[in-house]
Amino acid sequence: MDDTAIESRLPPAGADAQSAAVRLREIIGQIRAAAHPERDMAALEPALRQAEDGWRDVRRLLVSPFIREGRFEPAIAALGVLIAVYPSRVEERRLLASLYGRTQQWSKAIAEADAAAGIEPGNAVLHAARIQLRVQAGRGAEAADLARNTLAVAQSEPGEAYSWMTAFMRNGDVAEAAGIAAALDPDKLPNERVATTAVRALLEDGRSGAAIRLGDAALRAGHDGAALRSVLGRAHLRRGTEEDRKVHALAHFDAGLQAAPDDVRLLTLYGETLLRAGRYKESVAPLARAIELAPELEQTRVLYARALRYTLQYEAAADQLMTLVEKSPDKPLWQRAAIGALSQAGRKEEAEALFTRYIATRSVKLPDTFQEALARMEERLDTAPIPQARLDWAWSLRGDTSIDRATWERRARWGHMVDHLLFDWLECREERAEEAMQLLGELDTGERFFAPLLAAGRGVVVATAHVGPMYAGLMALELLGIPSRWLATAPSIAQTSYSAALISTADQTEAQVAKACMRAINSGYVLCLAVDGAANPAAPRTTFEGQEVTYSAFASHLAYRLGVPSVFYAPRWENGHVAYTLEMLPAANPGEDAQAHSQRWQKAYFERLREHLASEPENLRLSGGIWRHVTSADRSAQQ
Repeated sequence: MDDTAIESRLPPAGADAQSAAVRLREIIGQIRAAAHPERDMAALEPALRQAEDGWRDVRRLLVSPFIREGRFEPAIAALGVLIAVYPSRVEERRLLASLYGRTQQWSKAIAEADAAAGIEPGNAVLHAARIQLRVQAGRGAEAADLARNTLAVAQSEPGEAYSWMTAFMRNGDVAEAAGIAAALDPDKLPNERVATTAVRALLEDGRSGAAIRLGDAALRAGHDGAALRSVLGRAHLRRGTEEDRKVHALAHFDAGLQAAPDDVRLLTLYGETLLRAGRYKESVAPLARAIELAPELEQTRVLYARALRYTLQYEAAADQLMTLVEKSPDKPLWQRAAIGALSQAGRKEEAEALFTRYIATRSVKLPDTFQEALARMEERLDTAPIPQARLDWAWSLRGDTSIDRATWERRARWGHMVDHLLFDWLECREERAEEAMQLLGELDTGERFFAPLLAAGRGVVVATAHVGPMYAGLMALELLGIPSRWLATAPSIAQTSYSAALISTADQTEAQVAKACMRAINSGYVLCLAVDGAANPAAPRTTFEGQEVTYSAFASHLAYRLGVPSVFYAPRWENGHVAYTLEMLPAANPGEDAQAHSQRWQKAYFERLREHLASEPENLRLSGGIWRHVTSADRSAQQ
């Protein structure tokens, strides 16, 4: 500041000083009383320059009242005068930046925050404001760059680490946010906001174990709250042990709702976790409340409908799903769910009408010929919606380690998409199903395999998984004329040539499904069950190759109880055509109890499945069943 500027700020002495203070307050009063205060602001600067520490009166008597009244423009104008007279004070610049932000004048807000930080470059609070304003302005990359360049400031003041972590996460730089979180002293977490953001950063970086440890430390330090409980519960779900899912996550969501009973996200998480824990009756209330508060949330409504179904409220479940169909009439996922619910509620005519719409919606997107459909599919391989965690896990199980990752992944995507194309073609182009049947390879081997097994007049339990071209199995058995029944999520109302071969899990209870399976076996049918799939949200899981996967012992128990042979079956691609792996699974030994047999059977099943997963990437499928709960490896040990 030059000498002239300093002299202009020198206050008068004695009575003149008192007079100057009185004059300043008079000007402030006039501005406060004016209809348009901004117009009278010109008189403020000369009066302010004459009054000793006049900034105090301007802040207290002018700026603060305007802000309390929500009159931001005159408050901004007054702060502009204060800054002109006191250019080295940071508080006025910081407040002005905040008001510009509240009025969404982002460029001006950022300029003032930057100027304040230029005066006090070591002030973490000022740099945090710079970062936050850029995040709020939608300048994510700029905020992340600033956070990166001022990282040392954040490390010196953990109480402000929230802004740095938020900027990195908003820009997708979760590893950098997690790095800040991991560096925090768990015994000296400054506040709940920093603790919650740090736990979330670790979770988003795949460090669920570290997130849980930090969250627990925050709770011990007294930093409790709904947001922290929410992210800590999700960390337990991500880690995914049975105790995590059925005990710890539920406890955190429940505690969060004690603090914020109308938090829609917590209500949904709590209800869904109860549902997946098999506590169906308890799941209804939180999901119903979430829908009441946020009726637009489609996925929450689906969860609510499932809770109603599993508490035997079939009519209400159908109504909820029809609400979704009415809101999004061309969304096949909701249509399919609603068809099953309507059937289960006894509303057959509505179900049939909706099924017709459902087929029409999907049919429009299919070309006229199967070859054209295959060609189009090839062009869209990169759009296959496969979670990265599934690809990473499958890559770790491969047998051929000479193939490069890009080629392997493209072939895996092809296998995923072609199976879904087969499903669409069989349901929507039934009159041209024979075009898809050209993909089937030699079938005599399958016929020879099953002939002696069926000769005794009893059925055969066929255990499969969500791998390979699943839907080709229906075509093959239909061509061979082998009497078969398939457990499937397709609703009973399905109007296709193979629908009579389906035992629907979509619109029948578990008891009804079990009885239908036993009838099929006793009638001499080949009964095909995907052991790794279950419609029940609380289906049991087991550990397979480091992942929690759905596994039902129903197939092994059925074979044991009825004394029939059981077979492992997996479709696979071989020279561009569908071939089949068929291998016998263990029969019960004399005097062997059901549990011992089930354990041997499970071991053999997973050994054969493991061999299949090590084969060509086209044979993976990568959706449903064993893939449903695949998560990325916990990276907590990484620094």
